[in-house]
Amino acid sequence: MIPYTLLEFDTLNSTSDFLKENHSYFPHLTMIRANYQAKGRGQFDRLWFSNKNENIMFSILLKEVDIKRVGNVKLWILESLITFINSFGINCYFKEPNDIYVDDKKLCGILIETQTSEVIYDYVVVGIGLNINQEDFNGLPATSFKNILKSKQDLKKLFTKLVNLMIKDYERYHI
Repeated sequence: MIPYTLLEFDTLNSTSDFLKENHSYFPHLTMIRANYQAKGRGQFDRLWFSNKNENIMFSILLKEVDIKRVGNVKLWILESLITFINSFGINCYFKEPNDIYVDDKKLCGILIETQTSEVIYDYVVVGIGLNINQEDFNGLPATSFKNILKSKQDLKKLFTKLVNLMIKDYERYHI
């Protein structure tokens, strides 16, 4: 299995911002997970609200990614997430530019941010927010595993299963 680093926090402003600000201190394939993000966000700096200890929120740091291979990052993330979600009998689909939906409701958001110099990306940070046990989304068209499966899920077990799947899938994409 490919080696990776995983750090977990109770609270961060944003897992992606944390990695971007500190990318020089961490190796390739560092994952940062938080139980709560005070300033989680999506594309165009839209705020991403998530209840504490109810969802999977994490970011992945990839370093020195060849510009020609950056498209593989999105393919890797999407395949892993969709395979993971489908393994629970949940029929989901990708909606451009960066979300996974179930029945016209958002289940997962993905945010890919980069810093480049010439022919390589110094870093690629992939932020992932997956709704697991949150039931109410303040009127937004969103859903969660709990709403779909009608039962509370074990966040730790699900996160471990997801990370193992992602690491297993990683090698196929030659990132």
